[in-house]
Amino acid sequence: MSLTGSFAAGKDRHAAEIPFAMAKSFAGIGNIIQTALKKESWMKEKLIKTMDLENGMQLNFYDASKKLVGDRWLISLVVRMEIPVTDVLIKDPGQSTQSVKEIKSVLGENLLFEQKRERNFIDEAQKEEMFKELYDTFVNSTFVYLSNEAFPRKYIAKKYKEAVEKGSWYH
Repeated sequence: MSLTGSFAAGKDRHAAEIPFAMAKSFAGIGNIIQTALKKESWMKEKLIKTMDLENGMQLNFYDASKKLVGDRWLISLVVRMEIPVTDVLIKDPGQSTQSVKEIKSVLGENLLFEQKRERNFIDEAQKEEMFKELYDTFVNSTFVYLSNEAFPRKYIAKKYKEAVEKGSWYH
């Protein structure tokens, strides 16, 4: 690699070494994180709670937290709901059998709703408290919305529209 300008003349040789040294240390941090990612110390997703909603759906809460480096954690709450497309649409009097078949052919038999809430680089001593905060915030802000009778039908309609638009974009 060749240097030009004042660096080549040797005037600011140390200035050029400083960013290089910083880049090496950042690369070292990247290597530490990559090594941590590869280790078996990563936790698997763990189902921690299941809630039956008023609209007949079931909400599953998972702890997907992972140890990063030292005493630092990625705190991760994953919430999933499996929505049976046919069952939901057949209950809707506005849906014809043909439209149900069309929607099912695009989305499949079941549609997965998923949301993640994460906090990064949390001290191990604060791990449980932070997870509880993520859980409580999700339940307090989103539970009523997901429990609404219209939610599964509207979510299916949204995902169907997105899939059709995406398909028409490529064709």
